[in-house]
Amino acid sequence: MRDASWQEHVLTRVPWPINAEPVDLDGDGDLDIVAGSVAERRMMWFENTSQDGGFEFHEHPVTLTPAATEIKDLTVHAFNMDYVDLNGDGRLDIVTMDTPPLLGRRLLWLEQPASASSAWRYHLIDHYGPDTIVGIRVADIDSDGDPDIMTGGYSGMSGPSATGESARISDVPTPNGTLGRLAWYENAGRMGDEWIRHDFSRRQRGMFDMFIARDLDADGDIDFASTRGNSGVYDGVFWLEQVRSETPIAAFKQARDTESPEVAIPAQQ
Repeated sequence: MRDASWQEHVLTRVPWPINAEPVDLDGDGDLDIVAGSVAERRMMWFENTSQDGGFEFHEHPVTLTPAATEIKDLTVHAFNMDYVDLNGDGRLDIVTMDTPPLLGRRLLWLEQPASASSAWRYHLIDHYGPDTIVGIRVADIDSDGDPDIMTGGYSGMSGPSATGESARISDVPTPNGTLGRLAWYENAGRMGDEWIRHDFSRRQRGMFDMFIARDLDADGDIDFASTRGNSGVYDGVFWLEQVRSETPIAAFKQARDTESPEVAIPAQQ
């Protein structure tokens, strides 16, 4: 028997919804909802206009306009997002990725306009190719007081079998393949206009689509808990320990004796 205490409220109907996240996007003290439609390649947000104990939301399209003339038109569908005021105007902006045909190969942020009826300006952070972004988390990774960005990539080939075997020739990693990647972006400018990418792992297998930022070992810096999928025998829950030192050390130290092979990023990237 269905629990009668739950009541369905339909916000909208789209052919292929991909995500819906509660966030106080307009800063008025209540929760709005940001959502996306894959089939329509669009994003929308629902303004919470509820009053007197009612339940009401007003839909606003997230229409896009480029912030720079050299950026070509793109679309977004809200597969993964995070929220932060990057330009210091008091309004939450959205960090996300683009949609096909580039398959999430551009990391960008959307500048929230002053009016809900105005277009959002999109700013390119980086080209992520040949890999595909699926994971995004904003956090002050380097403890300098401004927001940085952790990202995770999605390898495009099937993972090893339960026995660790892989019979497909296409599973052999190549630099130009779509591989499992971990990289963070250092906020090096003002108003979200300058970023430095730090790649620390790029493996044949991996899907890293969610991160939780915490100081897990209580040493004063941010670490990340995450899950790894699309990797067969390498799937699981893991955490990334941030280690700082006076002298350079290896960018990434694996916990397993046997791991999915590391692959360098092509020089043109």
